[in-house]
Amino acid sequence: MSDKQYSVILWRISQKLAELIMKTYKVNFRQAAKILFTSKTYLMLEDESSKLWHFSPLFLFKVLDNEQKTGLFEMPEAIL
Repeated sequence: MSDKQYSVILWRISQKLAELIMKTYKVNFRQAAKILFTSKTYLMLEDESSKLWHFSPLFLFKVLDNEQKTGLFEMPEAIL
């Protein structure tokens, strides 16, 4: 996949994740973006080779939410 194609995929996933963060945490877009872009979840998502982009935004939000609550980036064992 080209970098341009991956950028579009990453943008779409990021948009959905930001919406879920705003709705769940009751924060504005700027705060949601900060939560997302400073997370280990997003850092891993940026790396195309991690293949996290294969998962749904809802699944990725659950990973991010767990990271926010525990401070740890963890994928569910069933996935690994």
